[in-house]
Amino acid sequence: MNYPSIARLSILGQSLEKRNIYALKISDHPGQREDEPRLALLGCHHAREWISVEVPLQIAAYLLKNYARDERIKTIVDSSEIWLVPLINPDGLDYSIINYRLWRKNRRLNLDGSFGVDLNRNYSFAWGIDDSGSSPHPASETYRGRQPFSEPETRAIRDLFQQVNFSAAISYHSFSASILYPWSYADLPAEQEPLFQQLAADMARLMSEVNGRIYYTGRAASSLYLTNGDFIDWVYAFFNIPAFTIELPPVDLQEGGFFNSEQDIQSLTAENLPAVIYLLEWAISTDSNQDKSLKLERKNQLEKAPGNGLKNKRK
Repeated sequence: MNYPSIARLSILGQSLEKRNIYALKISDHPGQREDEPRLALLGCHHAREWISVEVPLQIAAYLLKNYARDERIKTIVDSSEIWLVPLINPDGLDYSIINYRLWRKNRRLNLDGSFGVDLNRNYSFAWGIDDSGSSPHPASETYRGRQPFSEPETRAIRDLFQQVNFSAAISYHSFSASILYPWSYADLPAEQEPLFQQLAADMARLMSEVNGRIYYTGRAASSLYLTNGDFIDWVYAFFNIPAFTIELPPVDLQEGGFFNSEQDIQSLTAENLPAVIYLLEWAISTDSNQDKSLKLERKNQLEKAPGNGLKNKRK
């Protein structure tokens, strides 16, 4: 592997069809566990959203290539851990490439003979709280599965977050141009909504300065549509950290929907990179200002976080 001094590749688990789910850790001591802030960048919950794989991969490449020649990047990498899981749904992506471009779910063979669970409806917080934000019907594109974490792909992410004390997370999707934050399961303000609003607005401003594209920001439930059992709600509910869905362009079907050209990859990476750098520097600054005893208390709380459902939300 290139850059072995600052990068380590690991396998989080395997998909239903036994494909590896990889995580890339970037840090100045990637083989060690250090008391540093950590950012998670995830892609491809949904198979047809190919651009959600490419952007975190290109962000990783930028950080690695510029570590030795950009003092700002070196300081960030030396002061934090960046974890990238660009391909959560490898089976679905393979099916989308080879068989049906618009395939969304994983490749679970359901009891009714249909295929697939929507991985972004399979997390445990608010799972199945209603049938608007997810579906109980296996043939539906938003089928939530038979139970929370029924899928090995979401279990791999669950296990990673239970083992690694993250400070913030971004889940990349398409299509749109927006930055969304909890809650997704209901149009209700999260306790930390003012912080989420500030972080999202700052990221959107930095992104617009690159190519002039406007990313709209807002609560996921009111800005997009209701989703339950999704990743960002689960992360915020159980780990009490900022979690964002970034919907990548095109904005609508008339502009291509899920179909990005290869030329889009570099421009979308360029406009998303400042947001990642900003969130990392925010996490580093926040971490350096935290009292050590509070950090230890938070770590102990996180180790007890694997419960399910609304009633188990950490206070």
